Amino acid sequence: MKNILPYSLILVWLMVFCADISAQNSDTVITKNLREIDVYADKDKKKSSIVQALEGKFICLMPVSEISDVLKLFSGLNIKDYGGTGGLKTVSVRSLGASHTAVEYDGVPVSNTLGGQIDISRFEVSSVSEINLCIGQTDNLLKPAKLFAAGATLSINSFENVFPESQKLKLSLKTGSFGYVFLGADFLKKISNRLIFKADADFLRSDGMYDFTLKNYKTVTKEKRRNTDIRSGKLEFSLSFNDSLKNNFDIKFYGYKSERGLPGSVVFYNPHAEERLKDADFFVQTNYKRRIFSNLTTKLIAKYDYSNNYYTDKNVMYTDGKLKQNSTQNELFFSWINLWQVIAPLSFSMSVDESFNTLESDITDRQPKRNTIQAAANLRYRFKNLFSVTFGEVFTHLREKTVSGGHFQDLDKGTPYMTLEVFPIKNFSVNLMYKNTYRVPTFNELYYTTLGSTGLKPEDASEVNFGFSYGKKTWNVSADFYHNNVDNKIVAIPTLYVWKMSNYGKVKILGADFSADKNFRISEFDIDVCAKYSYQKAVDVTDKKSKLYNNQIPYTPLHSGNFYSVFKYRKYALSFVSVLSGKRYFLAYNIPDNEISGYAEFSASLMREFRIKNTQISVKFSCINFTNEQYDVIKFYPMPGRQFQLNLSLTL
Repeated sequence: MKNILPYSLILVWLMVFCADISAQNSDTVITKNLREIDVYADKDKKKSSIVQALEGKFICLMPVSEISDVLKLFSGLNIKDYGGTGGLKTVSVRSLGASHTAVEYDGVPVSNTLGGQIDISRFEVSSVSEINLCIGQTDNLLKPAKLFAAGATLSINSFENVFPESQKLKLSLKTGSFGYVFLGADFLKKISNRLIFKADADFLRSDGMYDFTLKNYKTVTKEKRRNTDIRSGKLEFSLSFNDSLKNNFDIKFYGYKSERGLPGSVVFYNPHAEERLKDADFFVQTNYKRRIFSNLTTKLIAKYDYSNNYYTDKNVMYTDGKLKQNSTQNELFFSWINLWQVIAPLSFSMSVDESFNTLESDITDRQPKRNTIQAAANLRYRFKNLFSVTFGEVFTHLREKTVSGGHFQDLDKGTPYMTLEVFPIKNFSVNLMYKNTYRVPTFNELYYTTLGSTGLKPEDASEVNFGFSYGKKTWNVSADFYHNNVDNKIVAIPTLYVWKMSNYGKVKILGADFSADKNFRISEFDIDVCAKYSYQKAVDVTDKKSKLYNNQIPYTPLHSGNFYSVFKYRKYALSFVSVLSGKRYFLAYNIPDNEISGYAEFSASLMREFRIKNTQISVKFSCINFTNEQYDVIKFYPMPGRQFQLNLSLTL
C-alpha cells in the first residue's frame, strides 16, 4: 500500500480551511463589527544559554559581508571556508560534523541528500531578519520532526512578521575589493490589513583574485589566487496572511542560480585550477499555522525542491581532457505538527514528517530514491517560574531503492532527548540537556563510483550539556560545559587500490563555551560589547593501539573565540569585530608538519544614516581583516587579506 501521509496532510489542510470559512459564514447572530487592534511586542529575550541569536538590525551594523561572517560571532562553531566569495562554506557545531547541523529557512528545513552539507554562502546576509543557532534541543515545540532529529539547528529568517504602513522599497548596492559588486532590491507591500507581499531580487559578481604569500621553506613568493570568481542571482517572492491569534499562512517561491570557480589547493609551482560549478536551485514552500482552540495549535508545511549541480574539471588525467558530472536532486517534503496545552503547566507536541528524495546523476548508475518518515513526540512541564523539563523522542522509518545494485539498509530507529531548565533565583538559570542523534549516509557516501559503500551504518552521536546563564536588562553572562560522542563515524579508508567509505571512527569531544555581553548608555552613546571563548578537545578514540589515538581531529582548534563591539551615537554606528583561532591540524596525525597556525582577524566598519524627504539612506564603509593577516582555514586554501567594502542602501 502506498504511503498516504501527503494525501492525508492535504485533506486535513483543506478541512481546516473549510472549517474556518464555515465557522465565519454560519453564524446568523446579528453582530456589530468593531475595529480590530493589533498589538505587537518585542520578543522575549530570555533564552537558554545554548540558544544564540543575532537580529538583522544589529547584523547590518557589523563589518560582515556574508552569513559565514556572522556565524563566526557564535561560540562552539567551526566554519569550513575554502576562501573567496565563491568558496564553499559549511558549519559544524561542537565538532559533530556539518551533516549533523540542520538548516531551516523561514521555518522549513533545507536539505541536500547528495553531499549532506548545506552551503550557507547561498543565503544573502542583507535579507536576513534574524539568525538563530540552537545547540541540542530547540525551545520551540512547534517544529518539524526533522529539526528535532538534528544535533543542532541553524535558523535563518528572512521575514519580519510586522506589517508596514503601506509599502516599502529598499535598494542596496555593495562594492569592494576583488571586483565585488552586489545589487539588491527588497519590496514589501501591504495588500490588506492581513495580507502582505514581499519580493527579493539580487545579483552578485566577484572575480575573487586576491594576493597571498606562498612560502616554500626559505623561498617566499607573491602569488594571486585564481579561479575564485562567482556570478549568482536570486529571485524570491513571498505572500503572508496573518489574522492575529488564529491563522498564519505563508507561501514562498525561491530561485537561485550561480556559476563559480572552485579555488583549488595551492600546489607549489602549479597555480592552475580549472574546477567549475554551476548551481540551479528552485523551491516552493508553504507554511500554515492555525490556533484551533485556545489550547491546541496545528501547523502544516509542504515543500518541493529542485536542485541541479553541474561540475567540470579540465585535466590531462581525464579522458578527452575534461571531467563532467551532472547531478539533479528532487525533494518533496510534508510536515504536520500539533501543540496541545493539556493543562496550564503541561504541553504536548507531535510532529510527523514525510520526505521523498531522488537523485539522477552520472556519478553513479544506481539512481537512488529515498523515502523517510519521521515522528517526534515532546512532553514539557513548566512549574511556575521555578523549572521546566522536556522529554522527547524521534522515530525514523527510512526506505531506499536503487535502479540497480545494492542500496542502503532499511532503517527503523528511535532517538531520545531531555532538557531541564531550573530558575533557582531571579535572572539566573541552570540547564541540563541530553540528546541522542544520528545522521544517515549521503548519496555520495553510498553510491559515488568506486568510493561509495552501501553497507554503511548511520553515524551515532550523543550530546550532554550543563550550563548556566545569569543576566539582567543590560548584561548577561553564560557558560556551558559539554561532552559529545560520535560512533560509527564515516571516513574514507584506503583499500588495496582505491579509497572506500567505511564506519570506522569514534570521536570523543569535551568542551566549554563562555559568553559575556554588556550594554552601556552614556549620555547619547549606546555601546554594545560581547566576548566569547570556546574550548574544544575533540579526539580520536577509535583504537588504543593506533598512533592516532587521542589525537585532536582535523580542523578543530583547541582554543577559539571572538569579540565585537558597536558604538552608536545619534545616526552614526562604529563597530569592531575580532575572530581568533588557535592552531589546528589538517591531518589526523598531530605532528608539527600537519599543523596549521592560529590566526587573529580584525575588522571594522563605520555606518551613517540620514533622511532626505521620505527616503531613508544608509552608508557603511567596512575594512575586513585590516591587519592583512594571511591564514588558512582549510590547509592550502589561503584566505583573502585586507579588503574594503562600501554599502549603500535606500529605503523609499
